[in-house]
Formats: sequence, structure tokens, C-alpha cells
Amino acid sequence: MRIRSRLSRVLLCDSLCDLCASVVKVFMGDLTTETQRSTEVAQRIVRICIVLILMATSTGVVVAQSANNDDYKFELGGQFSLLNLSAAKVVSTSPIPCFVAPCPLGVTIGRARETEPGFGVRFGYRAGSYVTIEAESNFFPRDRFFEDGRKVEGLFGAKVGKRSKKAGLFGKVRPGFLYASKGDFQFKQDSVCIAIFPPPVGCFDSRGKTGLALDVGGVVELYPSRRTIVRFDAGDSIVHFGDRHVPVLINPPTGATFPSRVVVIPKPSETTHNLQVSVGVGFRF
Repeated sequence: MRIRSRLSRVLLCDSLCDLCASVVKVFMGDLTTETQRSTEVAQRIVRICIVLILMATSTGVVVAQSANNDDYKFELGGQFSLLNLSAAKVVSTSPIPCFVAPCPLGVTIGRARETEPGFGVRFGYRAGSYVTIEAESNFFPRDRFFEDGRKVEGLFGAKVGKRSKKAGLFGKVRPGFLYASKGDFQFKQDSVCIAIFPPPVGCFDSRGKTGLALDVGGVVELYPSRRTIVRFDAGDSIVHFGDRHVPVLINPPTGATFPSRVVVIPKPSETTHNLQVSVGVGFRF
């Protein structure tokens, strides 16, 4: 039993270390060019991963001993999810003087928030009374041009906490990815476009873009029966996208004669914090 307990702790910690290392590696890869905020985000991720590993280590003996006493090892369920994502938005425009029209525009970009509804499935393996390893996928079907199109989210990680016969309370850390079907716009190779900045959207084709995601938050579960689960999630979905080009709508500055138009602007790599809440049901077997 002692050898089995040690082996369970080693395997669990190795898996969590690999997950956390992959997340930290990508997030910290751009620290030389990111802002101080990105540095703070990376440091926060490191601290969260360390806490999770310590929790898993401290409960390893209990997990190994209690695993044989649990009637149901697996969980399967579905959920409805709301993801409040950050999007680019033009704050102001100003003409740049030139000798030949059309003159370029100076564009100031800010952030807006858009809530994306979606749904998905979740699978979990209950390693013991305190730790559940789980994988989750969500699909956000709204195909909005200015909000990166449709999205697919994939997460894999652990929830750690305590449950009773009627309810459970957990913390979760789940690295993964977020794919956006219109996450990047690339210049058409065979197109002929006017020499103006910002260039019009007709000069570009939309492309899919995958960013790194990290879901950190809490979970509350209710157990109406031994095999059924009603689950509530709330957390911070940290998303990192690299350099890309995105479309924005610009309105003419005061005194200008041209109409509003859609253009494409470069967007540097960034890390954003996004609230995500979910409600779902499942069963154990």
C-alpha cells in the first residue's frame, strides 16, 4: 500500500508538472516583448501551478487509499457556457497630412467586451476523494466578423476539493487552447489594393488562429442522487494570442468626406482575462 501511494503521488505530480510547464513556457516565451501585465500574469500562473502540485502531493496518500473505496470512477456531462471575451474596438481616428489623396488615418484602438454563448461536453476520472482529472470542450457557434468568428475551446487539467454526499466544492486549473475561425486576416497574394493605411478588409482573407488558454476558478457541485451531478463553474479564462491582424470599423473624423469603412489593423500579441461561467449536468459511472 505504501509503494502504491508513493507511485500515485509521483504519477500525479509528474502529469501536473508537465501541464504547468507547457503553459508557463508559452506564456513566458514573449516576456521580452510583452508589457509588465503579461509578466504579472505569467508569475500568477507559476504560483497557481505550484499550489496545485503541493495540494496533489499532500493528498496523494489519501487519494491512493480512497480510490479503491469509490463506487464510481468516471464522470460524463454537458454544459452551457458564457464566455466574456475581449475584442478590438476603434476609439478614435485622426487624418495624417499628406500631399496625395487618399491620406492615411491614425487609428487609436481600445477594447470592448462581447459575451459568447456556447455548449460543450466534459469527461472526468475521479482519482480519489480530493482530485478529479478532467477534459472539457466547448463550442461557441456565433460567427461574428468583428469578434473572431466561431470558437472552439479545449481544456485538460484537474479539480481539487472536497465533496460530501450532497455537495462538493472545488478549485480548478485547466490548461488548453482557444481556436478562433476568424482569428487572423492575411493579405491576399493575388489581389490589387489601393495604397492606403489602414488597408481595406477586401484585401485580406480570414484565417483560423489558435491561442493558449488557462482556466482558473471554482466549481460547486450538487448531487441529487449517487449517480447524478448538477455543476456550476465560474472562473478566469486567460487567453494568449500571438501577433495577428484583425478587422475593425472606423468612422470618419470630423470634417472628413469619406464614409465609414472596415479596415484591417495589426494587433500585437496579448494576454487577456475573460470571465467564463457554466452550468451543466452529468452522471457518474
